[in-house]
Amino acid sequence: MITKITAGLLAVTLLAACETTTTAKRTTLREQNAARLASNTTEAAPPAEGPEAAIGEGPLDPVKNPAMVPSPLLRASAIGGP
Repeated sequence: MITKITAGLLAVTLLAACETTTTAKRTTLREQNAARLASNTTEAAPPAEGPEAAIGEGPLDPVKNPAMVPSPLLRASAIGGP
């Protein structure tokens, strides 16, 4: 008897949960392309980044970017050897 009541309550709970759940509409590739082309403007693309800008830490030249020079402690440990 308890098993039947439990099964019934579980079924009611699952049905109630499934009724309130909604799924988002999935757009097709054709719809995505149409939306992208409709919003496309005639602006020129921004300039591409060079290798120095892609790293994000500054120029690769140690004169222009002193952060590339190792610290004195690191230099001393490198000179000291193993």
